Amino acid sequence: MQKWGKWWLAALLGLAAIGASGVTAHAATSQYLTGNTGYVRTKKAMYVGIYQKKNGKYHQVKVKKNTLLNAEGTMSTGPASGGVKTTALFTYGVVNYARANQLKYKERATIPFTKANFKRVSLKAPIRTQIFKVGKGYTANSDNTNAAPTPGFFLTLDNYLQYYSKAQMAKDSGLMSQRWAGTSQNYKPTRSVKVTKVTVKGNTTTVDYVKALKGLPNKKVGKHHYRLTITNKKTKGSLGMLPMDDVFDLYGTWTNYTVNGKPYFFGELEYGD
Repeated sequence: MQKWGKWWLAALLGLAAIGASGVTAHAATSQYLTGNTGYVRTKKAMYVGIYQKKNGKYHQVKVKKNTLLNAEGTMSTGPASGGVKTTALFTYGVVNYARANQLKYKERATIPFTKANFKRVSLKAPIRTQIFKVGKGYTANSDNTNAAPTPGFFLTLDNYLQYYSKAQMAKDSGLMSQRWAGTSQNYKPTRSVKVTKVTVKGNTTTVDYVKALKGLPNKKVGKHHYRLTITNKKTKGSLGMLPMDDVFDLYGTWTNYTVNGKPYFFGELEYGD
């Protein structure tokens, strides 16, 4: 079964970094960073293979201490007897479109991934980079060969709400098929707004911002103060579709949310036998 989520990207980047015998690739894991969260903070100012455009040229960035980074993939080398060394490929993760448009990253996992340099962290607001789509789940298009596009949005790691119209979601098919936005493609939003505060309590995340974003169910709570209340309903759904070549079935799976009381979902499309 082929999946098109965030950790498929991480694993792919790790695999792309393989260049010698005895090398293994992992999706953002190491001896002290377990699981697939992927997020770390630097313990000192250092170069991690990030480049930023300035005056038409890219210059390597020395990131500051305590910078949030996404370990997109790791690579381990060493003899079977021990002494394995792990390196990683780092990015800023999913940041706002304008900022991401000025960045490029190393294509190989070459930065030493050590406890002395990085500490594992979990996002305080885990909904970041989740793509929320309008509706109660995927619906099929007219010939039942794909999901019908619907508007959607996500919250970036650097606190921007990026909204995508139905037409934009149809154009950028990855937005419709994936659960998370990723760094492999920088999707240009239809509209966006800077977020001032994010609060998490149980299954609910509130996102505050100063200007209503057309297309979202904005709730005005004061002068220059709008809010989205995003609640995980913890109910799931699925939908089967038939592609035109009749070779693979297309499936949609999702989790239901509400955004200011309106139905949204967090899901992905995948092919099966």
